[in-house]
Amino acid sequence: MIVRSAFLEGTVTEADRAEFDAHMAGPVLTAIGTYPGIQGVKLRRLVQADEGAPPLYMVFDLYFADLAAMEAALATPTRQAVRQQIAQMMSRFQGRVYHQVFAQD
Repeated sequence: MIVRSAFLEGTVTEADRAEFDAHMAGPVLTAIGTYPGIQGVKLRRLVQADEGAPPLYMVFDLYFADLAAMEAALATPTRQAVRQQIAQMMSRFQGRVYHQVFAQD
């Protein structure tokens, strides 16, 4: 099993937080779930962190059978649809987004 995690490191202002979180948990999560071959997707929001830890706001975890399935899914037009959903709210996010791919035993 492969897990592709998208880390949102940064913050959202208090005034925008409810709308941002709802959009990510609703339309964005739904769009991600349409990737061909995806076996699951989870959204995690930070509740508590160690002192000095990076300021992670949330993490999306996308589950695929293997790297080939992940790469095939990311090469489809679905990726552009997902990016469009994410872009609708990213002006409210201050920080950076990056991805890591993990093997899960």
